[in-house]
Amino acid sequence: MSDLAGLVRRDFDDESALVEGLPGYARREEQIKLAGEIAETFDQKGMLLAEAETGTGKTLAYLLPALRSADKILISTHTRSLQDQLVHRDLPAVQKALGARRRVALLKGRSNYLCPQHLRRSVSSAQLEIWQRKSLLKVLEWSETSKDGDLSGLDFDVFAKGIGPMVTATADQCLGSRCGDFEECPLMKARLKAQVADIVVTNHSLLLADAALKSGEYGEILPSFDVYVIDEAHSLPELACQHFGIQLTRLTLIQWLNDMQALLDELGDEAALKKDIVLLGRDLLDAWQKADLELVEQYWREMFKLADSRRERSEDLARLADRAEQIIAEIGMVRKPAEGFVGWSEGDADNRRYVVAPVETGPVLKQHLWERPAAFILLSATLRVSGSFAYTKNRLGFEEASESYHASPFDYSRQAMIYLPRSLPDPRSDQGLSAITDEMETLIRASQGRAFVLFTSWQALTQVGPELARRLPWNVLIQGESGSRDAILDTFRSDTHSVLCGTRSFWEGVDVPGEALSLVIIDKMPFAPFNDPLLKARIKRCEELGGSGFSDIQLPEAIATLRQGAGRLIRSVHDRGVMALLDSRLYVKGYGREVARNLPPAPIKDDLSEVRWFYEQDD
Repeated sequence: MSDLAGLVRRDFDDESALVEGLPGYARREEQIKLAGEIAETFDQKGMLLAEAETGTGKTLAYLLPALRSADKILISTHTRSLQDQLVHRDLPAVQKALGARRRVALLKGRSNYLCPQHLRRSVSSAQLEIWQRKSLLKVLEWSETSKDGDLSGLDFDVFAKGIGPMVTATADQCLGSRCGDFEECPLMKARLKAQVADIVVTNHSLLLADAALKSGEYGEILPSFDVYVIDEAHSLPELACQHFGIQLTRLTLIQWLNDMQALLDELGDEAALKKDIVLLGRDLLDAWQKADLELVEQYWREMFKLADSRRERSEDLARLADRAEQIIAEIGMVRKPAEGFVGWSEGDADNRRYVVAPVETGPVLKQHLWERPAAFILLSATLRVSGSFAYTKNRLGFEEASESYHASPFDYSRQAMIYLPRSLPDPRSDQGLSAITDEMETLIRASQGRAFVLFTSWQALTQVGPELARRLPWNVLIQGESGSRDAILDTFRSDTHSVLCGTRSFWEGVDVPGEALSLVIIDKMPFAPFNDPLLKARIKRCEELGGSGFSDIQLPEAIATLRQGAGRLIRSVHDRGVMALLDSRLYVKGYGREVARNLPPAPIKDDLSEVRWFYEQDD
């Protein structure tokens, strides 16, 4: 046992400062084991994959080694709620209990911070709409008292209000040390704080953006770390597809055109060049709307030549020329993806988006992250499929890593029931959707509301959600109709008998303990759409290597997603509830038993009377 592991284990002794000083602390044997494993991994600079099921207390298990260690540590999460919980609640509480004094910094992506220069430019623009000016003035007033420029301090979302690009700066737009506001820049202040902190809390998107860029005027976004703790690690592969690929949109082109025109306006003596840019820009955007990528590339090359012809005039023009050249490369990648990548388009006309993503995320994650000389601890409540880490290790690119499993302390046999009906029609049919709606209504009436209804598609949500709202006597909150995600959750928590209908974003990272949530309904097995281009490419690659697209990719992916959804139900030792999966294919398809093995260890019933009896026991 390492010195750090021994120190951490002593923190769990009955009369330790932690046990006596941490409000709500309760001894959990699996938590103690996990904390020791994490401490050992810190000291050995090793790699650990740890599945800690709901209720294990994995957060405290990694915070103790982080606070007792002398290493510089990055803690990365996927959800904003966990990030805020760590910085504003968990870390201060544990530090106070231990008497530990390590410097902690929170670092978010640049779109979370105010750009003072952009704000001033936007407020003084003569082309503002009245509604834009009103929101911008609110931001200006707030900025005069804000200590950190973190836009979450506003009482509204600047992007939802349509002014996000007017008050933030992209990496391409940022002038860095040449900016007149550099000394007061909120982003730069946050990064400087992270440079000197002992523990930095950030998110997966920023971690991956840093890993993907590795270049630019200021080098890496993040400093180097001795230890990387990656919580909610199950979400890393999907995010890696975004950050190690390309997303080309009309907005990409428009932002460059707007920045170029604004700079030429400042110079004041480039009227001819501005006219050429404007005319060529109109042709370019017309070609974009027609989805003529060959013509888009041709026009953009001409745009680059115009920018490049003024490169020597100023650093700002040189940066814009460099950005234009980078966009040429991205268009080329979209037209002909590199080996190991797949490309496709989504939407149409002005809303069209071209995407290029790696077919396999393991190799790029290994190249950009795992080869760093540091310890890596990856944690989640759902890293295994059918008791094995193999699928996750393949997706992550982990070849040699310690594996650790810690079971939930919850008594699912007493606290929960799983309802799997046998007689419903195929959920993909019209008859199936109607039958599922009826079944949902019956279940929700049995639980007196207090339900999450999780859908595998927007189409099902928009068809069934409003129908449930019409039939049920309780408040039915529908994603996309009833406010922002946070607003919907706040209402659900406060309105005890309400019903929440949502899609993928509500399947994970949502914690609603207590009476407000006593039923989780999932409409069907969450298989990814087979027409998804990335999925098709992954299946093709898998089968070329002799594997099975269904059993090696589609089924494990669906099971992992299902485990996340099922995990919303029981969040404390006092919770009771039913998880219903309304997909009778589990009884007739060969994969049914495999899916059942991955559900929580609660009694499985197929009779609605059993569900009613379960809830009557609460009365």
